[in-house]
Amino acid sequence: MKRSHNTARQLPGESGQAAVLILLLLSVFLLGFLGFATDYSQVWAHRQSAQSAADAACQAGAADLFLDYQNASGTSNSYGLNFSWIGSAFSCSSADAGNPVCEYAATNGYSGSNVSVTFPTSVAGVPSLSGYGTIANPYIQVTVSDSVPLTFSRFILNMSTFTVKASATCGMSPVAVPIPLVVLNKTASGSFSLNGTPTVSIYGGPPRSIQVDSSSATAFSAGGSSLVDLHLAGPSLSGADMGVFGNESQPSATNLILGTGKWVSPAFPYGDPWALIGSPSAPANAGAVTSVGYGVNGCPDPAGCVEFSAGNYAGCSSNGNISSGGKGCLVIPVKYTITFGNRTSANNATTFTQGTAIRPTASNGGNFVYVATATGKSGATVPVWPQTRDLTVTDGAVIWKNVGNPTSKPNTAIFDPGVYYLDGNGIQLDSNSTVRPSTATGDGSLGTTFYFSLGGTDVAVTSNSGKYSNCTSVTNPTSSSPSGSPSNCIMAYTIDGTGNSATGNVLSQTLRCPSGPVNPSEVPATVSGNILLGPCTGTYAAASSNGYQYRGFLFFQNRSYSGTANWGGGGQFLLAGFMYFHDPSYLSTLNLSGNSASGAYTLGNIVADEVSLGGTSGINMILNPASSYQILRPTLLQ
Repeated sequence: MKRSHNTARQLPGESGQAAVLILLLLSVFLLGFLGFATDYSQVWAHRQSAQSAADAACQAGAADLFLDYQNASGTSNSYGLNFSWIGSAFSCSSADAGNPVCEYAATNGYSGSNVSVTFPTSVAGVPSLSGYGTIANPYIQVTVSDSVPLTFSRFILNMSTFTVKASATCGMSPVAVPIPLVVLNKTASGSFSLNGTPTVSIYGGPPRSIQVDSSSATAFSAGGSSLVDLHLAGPSLSGADMGVFGNESQPSATNLILGTGKWVSPAFPYGDPWALIGSPSAPANAGAVTSVGYGVNGCPDPAGCVEFSAGNYAGCSSNGNISSGGKGCLVIPVKYTITFGNRTSANNATTFTQGTAIRPTASNGGNFVYVATATGKSGATVPVWPQTRDLTVTDGAVIWKNVGNPTSKPNTAIFDPGVYYLDGNGIQLDSNSTVRPSTATGDGSLGTTFYFSLGGTDVAVTSNSGKYSNCTSVTNPTSSSPSGSPSNCIMAYTIDGTGNSATGNVLSQTLRCPSGPVNPSEVPATVSGNILLGPCTGTYAAASSNGYQYRGFLFFQNRSYSGTANWGGGGQFLLAGFMYFHDPSYLSTLNLSGNSASGAYTLGNIVADEVSLGGTSGINMILNPASSYQILRPTLLQ
């Protein structure tokens, strides 16, 4: 019997074909994957390239927007730049050849209609520019297009190329930076100048000590034997930069010493770092003037002082008779006569306000002046007036204090803390004048802000102001010696606020704020001459930094008017705080000069349209290293 077998028959090569088919399928998949991956990689690379080009072109354009805003005419004249392309949307195929946007895009491989530019008026999420004046074109947006050829993907997507787009938005944005000495005039020759033979030594401060915004090739002028010495400037006290917007050659070492710092020219202009600081409004209370004796509220003159309180001095009187508490102008020595009321039985049970000053004509052999220390109603009988300075007497609810026997036309002024709103009379310090800070409470700011509301000659200090010698001893006034002694001398200012036992321990405002850094070692323990201190607290104090509080605005000019401050003097002076002189025409000038060797000091920051430094000796400028305020800078925003 035959056996049958039912086995499957395998065709020759069938297993090999299956393997090949699988390999083909895998190859197709792999090739497809690689094709897509290659196309994706190409698109991504072109996207990155387009974005880099857009960023570079955008930032180049923003730089021109910034220069057009800061100094269009000066920049175009000095550097041959053309800003006519700014303001209307365009593509690079129609742009001017000198357009920086198109030049930077072309450098990165893109040109023609592939580069488009617009000028948005706002950008979401970007800080407001209100307060910086009118900015016609604050922002620029650059879009770069790139057509990428496809390989495998073209069969699936039914397209031979893929267009990628990259955009960048740039423009002006506030940036907080430390403030050097800033000279704002945009075009003037010698906008920062030295005359005579001064040596101006700058200590400490930010990495850049001086910034001159003028586009002139002679913006910085240091003639003759004058010298700006920055070798102890900067955060490390080893040198600091000086920046000039104009394309100016570095002066010789006989006129400028930089230490480790650099001469930077051209340097981006700073612009006004205090543009956002609001101007003081006119106070409701009028300023008041009275006359006080030696030692009262820090009066350093044995002959007595005129004491000013903060307030509105618009319409002040500069001559004639002014009752104590009236509105006398800040003219020192005073040209008006300060008169006093009396306390007699005729004004029993009368309310006297705090600060009222009287000079009784009866039972007052020393002819002393008495001030009400608090508001209250007087008693039924006239008190017996004490004939020794600083003694008090109770008069019903009023306490009167003997404040000495001051002259009716003092040579020396003291200023209570607060804001002084001044008209066109400004501050006038004539021959034989001296000014000092008062130790009175005032508004509690521990310093003064002088606001010049009308411009003109804001400050005028003559050559013989601040020249009195230091008193070596002082006899307090008594009934037997009503005027005290000696005359024609002023107690030296002690920067730590303490007095001198030989001169009656008359206290003064300390140079440093309560939470400020230690007193600069460059300033001696005692200083002669004129002393003024800006506020430590309040609206016009400096911005605190690292827990330190520096003094703020000492001089603040109304931006609507041009003004001039001429601070001279034949003796020493110390001005601590910000000095700000700026107007829309860039004509406001600060002139500083001192004729006493190494005896003139300015502590703080200076911003003015033009600055001139002179004299026959030295001025020591100690810049605030931590005072940061916002200035505009061209920035990549998105």
